[in-house]
Amino acid sequence: MRTTFVSTLSLLNSPRTNAAKLQAELAKANTEITTGRYADVGLQLGHRVSQSITLRQEHADLSALTDANALTSIRLSVTKSSLDNVREMADAFLNTVLSVPSSPTGPAIIQQTAQANLKSLIAEMNQVANGQYIFAGTDTKQKPLAEFTATSAGKVAIDTRFASFFGFAQSSASAKGITASQMSTFLDTAFTPLFDEANWSANWSSAQSQNIESRISPVEKMETSTNANEAAFRKLAMAYTMASELAIADLPETTRQVVIDKLVETVGAASTEIVQIQANLGMVEKRISDANERMGLQQAYLNEGVGNLEGVDPAEAKTRVDSLTTQIQMSYSLTSQLRQLSLLNYI
Repeated sequence: MRTTFVSTLSLLNSPRTNAAKLQAELAKANTEITTGRYADVGLQLGHRVSQSITLRQEHADLSALTDANALTSIRLSVTKSSLDNVREMADAFLNTVLSVPSSPTGPAIIQQTAQANLKSLIAEMNQVANGQYIFAGTDTKQKPLAEFTATSAGKVAIDTRFASFFGFAQSSASAKGITASQMSTFLDTAFTPLFDEANWSANWSSAQSQNIESRISPVEKMETSTNANEAAFRKLAMAYTMASELAIADLPETTRQVVIDKLVETVGAASTEIVQIQANLGMVEKRISDANERMGLQQAYLNEGVGNLEGVDPAEAKTRVDSLTTQIQMSYSLTSQLRQLSLLNYI
């Protein structure tokens, strides 16, 4: 016959070991109550954890697209504001051209207004949003338009083309002898080509003609910008330099009228094209808004799926916490009682 040796030390240590396990389980249960999800998702779900990871990744992708759309919307908003300013300036200039009296002060008013508008046009084309030039096309770090100064490439090209065609500079007294026919030919064959895309890029613009393409949803990709090389902006620059650089105040009345007619035609066409650009950007904004709404619904669905996989029952978790707390208290109580067991109490 054999008896198993039992000591008070082993009895004392047994509740202590059990209490440590209970405390670990209690900490896990408290974490689940706080977070609403399993403390160890991988252990709880097993092979189904891949489903949870996939749902979370899809949710993260949609969140990234939504954040990117917010930045795109800011860029579009600034772009539309600049376009509003450019179009309003163009319309006001057109009204000025049509309304100033045919007097010595009329051409001077047109010339001064054109000079101011050209500076404003360049400033609007060089607008920045979130550290990026919004009219630079895909090269958002490059300033789109150079300033128009006495030594700028655009100014030199105009002066050179004028002198080459007429044989004298704009400031020459000979400008008073330019006929309407000569001016019409100059504008159509010599001046207008200065503002085609090739000459514009060579003398004025560093912008890229390719617009920014943004993925606005998992299945949609759109152009979400415009650029300073658009025909509308080139036409406005042509109109403003036509009015400010061709010495219209010194031209004969009939010759000046040729320039005025060309101004009206060019500014009117540019204004119409700007409206079309704004309409296109407005459509993009609507598509982004719709995409965000759809992705919001998808994210809600994904959150629900993740919750179904990882979520804990709050009532069950609370019951488990209460049960573990009671067991720990009992363990502490039993440990205390075992510590009091001693042969000395019986001697």
